[in-house]
Amino acid sequence: MQELNSREALLETVRGLREEMEQVVAEVDEARANEPGSFDEWSFKDLIAHLNGWRSVTAARLEAGLRGEEPVFPWPGNLSEEQDVDAVNRWFHEDSKPKSFDEVLRDQQETFERVEQAIAALPEDDLLGSGRFPWLHWTSEGLGPAVVRGTYGHYHEDHEPELRAWLSTW
Repeated sequence: MQELNSREALLETVRGLREEMEQVVAEVDEARANEPGSFDEWSFKDLIAHLNGWRSVTAARLEAGLRGEEPVFPWPGNLSEEQDVDAVNRWFHEDSKPKSFDEVLRDQQETFERVEQAIAALPEDDLLGSGRFPWLHWTSEGLGPAVVRGTYGHYHEDHEPELRAWLSTW
């Protein structure tokens, strides 16, 4: 991943991740996407929905920066991102379970669009400057680099290896 020190670098990284994920999705038909147990208890659809859920958190943080407010996350208020990651992951899973594969793919597009639009719209100081938002206490980076690095790493470090291994089995 390149240095995330400009709006262009952030957008290029997000667009590259989007393209990678679209290519992966293009390799999987709906029947295979819904196959249970492909990723422990999850199907491919569940994994994509999980990534969408966390990317919606990225979008929420960026959009909060635009509004000058604290981010609002989709899960119930009794859950904490820092302390209840497994519960948040279960919430994302339960929330997306009734969705069709096509709906999950639309969510993927929508979350990427939200992220890209917010990056494009944020004032550069708010996007790149460190210490701009008190609720961004978990990093010394600016909002844009912190959340893009997190989104990129979540896919590439936590899920891409198992996804590539799964794809190689057929």
